[in-house]
Amino acid sequence: MKHDAALQYLAETRDFSSDQTLGRIRELSRRLGDPWRDLKVFHIAGTNGKGSISSYLTHILCAAGYRVGWYTSPYLERFNERIRVLQGFDDLQKYDQDNRLGEIDDDSIERIMTRVSRAADSMKEDGIMDLPSEFDLITMMAFLYFREKECEYVVLEAGIGGRLDSTNVIEKPLAGIIASLGYDHLERLGDNMKSIMYEKSGIVKPGTSVYAYDPVAAMISGDDAAIAKSTLEERCLQLDVPLTWIGRNQFDLLSYTRSGQSFRAHANGETYTTKLLGVYQPINALLAAAAAEDYVSPDAVVRGIAATVWPGRLEILSQSPFVLLDGAHNEQGCRALVESLARLTEDSSVVFLTGMMQDKDYKEMLKIVLSAKQYESAAVIFTQVPDERSASAESLLEAAGDALASEPEQLEMHAMSDYNKALRKALSLAQSKGAILCVFGSLYLAGAIRISMRELQDEACD
Repeated sequence: MKHDAALQYLAETRDFSSDQTLGRIRELSRRLGDPWRDLKVFHIAGTNGKGSISSYLTHILCAAGYRVGWYTSPYLERFNERIRVLQGFDDLQKYDQDNRLGEIDDDSIERIMTRVSRAADSMKEDGIMDLPSEFDLITMMAFLYFREKECEYVVLEAGIGGRLDSTNVIEKPLAGIIASLGYDHLERLGDNMKSIMYEKSGIVKPGTSVYAYDPVAAMISGDDAAIAKSTLEERCLQLDVPLTWIGRNQFDLLSYTRSGQSFRAHANGETYTTKLLGVYQPINALLAAAAAEDYVSPDAVVRGIAATVWPGRLEILSQSPFVLLDGAHNEQGCRALVESLARLTEDSSVVFLTGMMQDKDYKEMLKIVLSAKQYESAAVIFTQVPDERSASAESLLEAAGDALASEPEQLEMHAMSDYNKALRKALSLAQSKGAILCVFGSLYLAGAIRISMRELQDEACD
């Protein structure tokens, strides 16, 4: 199976299974020799921040000198990003300079997908009705690759939910981490916080310590936070596993600039620095640190957190004009973006470039960001995400008009379907207004804009 054929096989497979059990992934795994069984896994579920936590944890483990398998989703620019192996601190420094480092290579995708597809096809031949989903196949590819590379630890990010997620085929992770919760994928997880936390907490296993983002800090309502806490606490009590909550009362912020932030943890008095700019990042870093502390030295934690990079999450793409790229794609992410921008604008106004998916509450998301009083919104360009599920630029413009109808001043707004043209327009406006440019609304848009910005920067250098 060639590389393109392997990706086409995945593309033609259903995104999700109708079978509300883990039976299909377990059967697929059995036919492939259960490649996850000898892996030492840290398992991460949640709505917002899973990727950041996984990056902190991978960096901490690599700072301790380990070979680490790292499984994330979705990808920003290339499918290969989802599965990678990094070893030691040298790899971390190289990854900081080249985010492609450690990605699974095309030849390995071809070779491993041949095995996985044969196993999946054999299930069909044997009359099994509910066949593996696309995510099932990719997850098994990751396990096979990590076993082949003899990874000493694996950082495993769940896709949607947790209880029925393909990654939950593993039986006894070293730790379970629950990231910040929000209202995403309601059609699969339920439309209330009890149901959402029930699904996420499905990764909790007997004998496994649990570390969770305190819902009080998750920018959800007080009632939802209380429900989320009680739901996870009941799950951990039933399984008799220790649960540690980490929130804003576990650290003191010492400094915050455009180059990063430093904070002191209450638990051990240690001072940490991180290059990641989100106001929630100290919590994500401390969650990773708590999960890893039994396996690495305190120095490795400090070095790993300081070295952590994670593309597309309040990432600085340019200094002149100052361009921020953020994957905020739901209401909680937008509220966090507002709080971060309040610290990062440094009295500059903001030009926004945004594209969003149809299934998001984009009217509310736009209202949160564009009507914020913590900074001056100078203009906004609406564009389309390079995905068939994208909302149109015109529908976003209309929604913004409705959301801002009561605002005293009319915001300059433009709709441009072509995101490359929209980016050029946004950069021009930011330069003429002396504003910063903030791109947000979708990780799919973030990936496309990263590529476009590199191309523009390369043009400027020619």
